[in-house]
Amino acid sequence: MKDQEKNPTPGAVYPGYTLVKREESPIFHGTATTLTHDVSGATVLLIENQDENKAFGIGFGTFPCDDTGVFHILEHSVLSGSEKYPVSSPFMQLVKSSMASFLNAMTFPDKTVYPFATPNEADFRNLMDVYLNAVFCPLAMKERSVFDQEAWHREEDGHFSGVVYNEMQGALATPEAQLDAALNAALFPDNGYGFVSGGDPASIPGLSYEQYVKIYRRHYRPDNCCITLYGRMDMAEKLAFLDENYLSRMPKGAPRPRTPLQYPQAGTKKVVTYTTETPETVPVQCALGWYTGRFDEAEKQTAVNLLLDALLSTNQSPLKKYLLEQNLGADIDVGFDSSVQQPVLELLLKGTDKERAARFGAAVKEGVAKICAEGIPDEMLTASINSLEFQVTERPGSLPDGVLAAIEAVTGWLHTDDPMSDLRPEEIFAFLRGKLGTDWYTQLLGELFAPDPVEVILVPEKPRDEDAPSARQEGKLQLDHPLTVADLSEPPHFAAAQVEDVAGLTLVTRPTTGSLYLNFYYDMGALTPEEMSDAALLPFLLEELDSRRHTAIELTTLRNTWLGESVVSTDHWAGRQEGQPCIAKFEARTSLLERNLDKAVELMSELLYETRLDGPQAEAAFEQVLEQFKLNFEQDFIQSGHNYAILRAGRCFSVNAALGERNGGVSLYRHICALLEAKDWAGLSARLEAVRDKILNHCALTVACHGSEAACQRLRELLPGSAFAAEGRAPAQPYSEPLPAPRNEAFVIQGGVNYDVLAWPGTGSAARKVLARFMSYEYLWQAIREKGGAYGTGMLSRADMELIYTYRDPHAGGSYKRFAEGPALLAEKEYTPAALNECIVGTVAQVDPPRKPRQQALEADRRYFCGVTDAMAAADRAAICGVTSEWLQQEFGCLAEKMAQGVRCAFGSKEAIDRAAGLFDSIENLG
Repeated sequence: MKDQEKNPTPGAVYPGYTLVKREESPIFHGTATTLTHDVSGATVLLIENQDENKAFGIGFGTFPCDDTGVFHILEHSVLSGSEKYPVSSPFMQLVKSSMASFLNAMTFPDKTVYPFATPNEADFRNLMDVYLNAVFCPLAMKERSVFDQEAWHREEDGHFSGVVYNEMQGALATPEAQLDAALNAALFPDNGYGFVSGGDPASIPGLSYEQYVKIYRRHYRPDNCCITLYGRMDMAEKLAFLDENYLSRMPKGAPRPRTPLQYPQAGTKKVVTYTTETPETVPVQCALGWYTGRFDEAEKQTAVNLLLDALLSTNQSPLKKYLLEQNLGADIDVGFDSSVQQPVLELLLKGTDKERAARFGAAVKEGVAKICAEGIPDEMLTASINSLEFQVTERPGSLPDGVLAAIEAVTGWLHTDDPMSDLRPEEIFAFLRGKLGTDWYTQLLGELFAPDPVEVILVPEKPRDEDAPSARQEGKLQLDHPLTVADLSEPPHFAAAQVEDVAGLTLVTRPTTGSLYLNFYYDMGALTPEEMSDAALLPFLLEELDSRRHTAIELTTLRNTWLGESVVSTDHWAGRQEGQPCIAKFEARTSLLERNLDKAVELMSELLYETRLDGPQAEAAFEQVLEQFKLNFEQDFIQSGHNYAILRAGRCFSVNAALGERNGGVSLYRHICALLEAKDWAGLSARLEAVRDKILNHCALTVACHGSEAACQRLRELLPGSAFAAEGRAPAQPYSEPLPAPRNEAFVIQGGVNYDVLAWPGTGSAARKVLARFMSYEYLWQAIREKGGAYGTGMLSRADMELIYTYRDPHAGGSYKRFAEGPALLAEKEYTPAALNECIVGTVAQVDPPRKPRQQALEADRRYFCGVTDAMAAADRAAICGVTSEWLQQEFGCLAEKMAQGVRCAFGSKEAIDRAAGLFDSIENLG
């Protein structure tokens, strides 16, 4: 029977469940049905549509009562073995062997959600059973060793360790994270939102195993959960499975836990400290918070989001521009989370001092009063409404729609008992459009900022002196229906492109339905390395500068009005052509409704060609934007140091990797620091103008249009009369630059967290992705995470290099020793057909994931530039599927020698780097 024949008709009855509501869901192009399970009281939401990337999610209300991070620890713990699947790491074994397009769990300030998505029906059944058994039957409630591993324990030297303990040391390492935690504590002293839901390392060791078990039993119950089933599937079958195997075995109990509303703390002021060895290099920061009402005031909370977008999204937005003109600090960030019971808007002043921070609150009130007196232009509000509505409708990004639905369903259920309450945007946007032309938005703005804010100032300072038998097995996960290579779906299909010359450029068109995707790719192969460093700055500057026809804010308003998304960036890939050339592009990408194509061509050409890079306004913006860029880099080094270590370690192996580091790593950070020190803004203006002219007017341009034939035809008519038309463009060419000599480097960053990377040259073999997966999940996960205490680790195999990394690692040297021990152990293993099937299936799913239309368009463009043919993709899949035990043993036997010649790069604390100093040729302080 076909899936569509199994889908229930309106009015269908589900044994064991009571129908609450059935409704059409325009946002998901299907039908939504809300049910209550009769025995357990569980809420179940069915979203039935034709999406093959089907999804499941189960979420629990989890309001913390302290800073121990107990719900974060439980999230980790329940995935560490269950009664039906009593192995030490079932979750990681699923990651290794599943075809899932998303597989994770996440702790929020008020809920914990376990979602997944997969296009494969057998995989879906396996995953649903593993997830349900994990949350309802975890071995962690019987075995303390899981708690010790995931929460905390003492090492032999007396130090605390634990996966969550180490993760949160990294998560709370930045000044911004500590300031945010302090602001929440000040805003919510009387309910769960005032605590660090992930756990404060200072408090995590205060959690006892007995408390942990008690809290699990109170919260992980069907009567405190919301389950979502999404996509094209037999819903009746899934509901029967839920009922028979889990829900009917757990009768409803006490009313589910709640947290009270917080009485507003307007006017509260606090000063907190951030400990650092170099307080002179860390600026003061100030956070202000205002309550915006309740979650169930959907129109109001969406309007708050619109106002923040209109008034604070760019340096030229009215309120942010006013505040920056007061010279209070280097940057102002905006925070707003409407998914919590009592939303709060936050303004964060960065790069300031105590005196200026004290004036921040008054300056915000003055700026708001000025805007209220002048009024908010309707065109600015319309632009923000259009932009947000397009995002809600298209749901951009790679996260599967079903996973988003599952998270939003738990949110709505948690605060209103209705899982669909956050999934009906049509009425909200109709209401908001109806308020245009009135003073409703201005009044709301005044009301929001009328109370005194809660204020927290963060000041840097130097530090002050001061056994039962196991139920879990180290065996393999035994699924009812394990996947094999035979279960793999067909490779993704990319429509044939039509390529033609139009007005001096190359036009590539592909037929699609739905939104239109229009992408402009300028070749950067002819740029020098120095020009490339300046070109990397252009995307960040263009957003903040006036054009010849409009101010920056006017142009932003027009783009938001007519376009769904418009992004300028640089990108590069290792091509599949002879010699693996580096393909470098300057990109302008936009998504839009087909009827707005004329406007898209007009606005994108104005942004690129007419933005003024000279004059006082531009030069003032240079310093402002680069100072903000520098601060963001320094925060990113702490939060995602492994990404920068990967870039740095790999730059000596290929031009592609070297360019990645130049345009996004420590080299770009140094370039920005040098520009800020020199302050030669006129010189930078001249260089930027020269490199823009070279890219836009003299380098090869390819325009990719993914849309209907009518849209492609209209584009053919528009391009000859546009700024994009230019005869005499140079042909595209690979980018090249000299490669630096291999060098082991360490970079000292703020915070007490470390990131280690070892990289060596790649071979380009697709089969090695299977080897990397075995290394990641058969060795590194146990050696680095479970024993070493790092939050994350893995091996990656790319065309130009291979690498091993750690993420939020308590060590900066010990992990390298563990890296080196892996190949010999894996070379001695026998790889059974079942083990090979697992890793091969997981590898194929990673290489060919389900893609949303926008991601499909971008991947099609990448394949076009890199010369990837269907035959190549088929050969890659064949190589992956053809991996044998003998091949793995042989390759692991050779891997140790390759790794021994690799390059080390670490980002970490001064103490950890100093202990491992002998591993590095140089050590440098960053930030």
